[in-house]
Amino acid sequence: MRRLLLFMITILLCLGTLLPSSTQAASWPNYERGDSGTNVTTIQYLLRAHGHSLGVDGSFGPETDSRVRDFQRQKGLTADGVVGSGTWPKLIVQVHNGSTGDAVRGAQTQLNKYGYGLAVDGKFGPATTNATRDFQSKKGLKVDGYIGPNTWHALVSGSGGGGGERETLARSILNNSRITLATVHVSGVKDNATARQNIIDTAAGKPAARSSYGNAPGGSVFLDPRTLNGMLSLAQSYTYSVSEIAGGSHSSTSRHYDGVAIDVNYINGVHVGSGNQYYRAFMQKCRDLGATQVYGPGDSGHSTHIHCAWPR
Repeated sequence: MRRLLLFMITILLCLGTLLPSSTQAASWPNYERGDSGTNVTTIQYLLRAHGHSLGVDGSFGPETDSRVRDFQRQKGLTADGVVGSGTWPKLIVQVHNGSTGDAVRGAQTQLNKYGYGLAVDGKFGPATTNATRDFQSKKGLKVDGYIGPNTWHALVSGSGGGGGERETLARSILNNSRITLATVHVSGVKDNATARQNIIDTAAGKPAARSSYGNAPGGSVFLDPRTLNGMLSLAQSYTYSVSEIAGGSHSSTSRHYDGVAIDVNYINGVHVGSGNQYYRAFMQKCRDLGATQVYGPGDSGHSTHIHCAWPR
């Protein structure tokens, strides 16, 4: 009898290691120094939510590495600088309707990875609640509007669905009636690097072409998800026309050629210029969405358009 009991206990223990029960540690993606992208942006926001001072640029550099190690030591974790299955559960913060701050910004950044086009303003209001509930419904999660451990895990572990983050965002831009994409360059040149073609190619999983005339270097570049998210968020407040993304002839060091910049020449049906009543607020909105290079009327060479660029 004793041997039989021990045998049964052994079998149950073995089964316990195989079953995908709630007691098993969830598999979270790993991020470390040298990585970049939306999930790194979220890590930075969450570190700030825990009181760590650092910039948010989507790049896992020395500063982020140092703050991660500090956080891990504070939580009694191995201070290896890797945000993985041991660190994510300690790092995430449950947020819901009425929550504010950097943890909400991190959640909004994640939701935008799936094409929701939210303003990353740190305010968990109706738009963020609706996006959360829609995401939960699509992922088969409890639809309660709370971003807790299960929803956080689904958000950071996914790539945006379909062909990936860029593709999903680009398709959302193509389907957004508030965004017009130019089919010819300001110079009058028409090539395979127009704003519309850049987004069509991105939606197809391909890099966006750069022009080959003037100062343009030719070749191609993958558009940055931060820029695509920014375009969708701007469309929540404005109807606007994009004249250039990765194409056209700009200065040889232009951020356009890094896939992180857009030029806007019409806002709410009015051409950009000193008489446009919307351009100043539009420029501020770009800054609020993370753009660090914002030029418009009054800046040299930008009297007829707004240039919004995110960090390289």
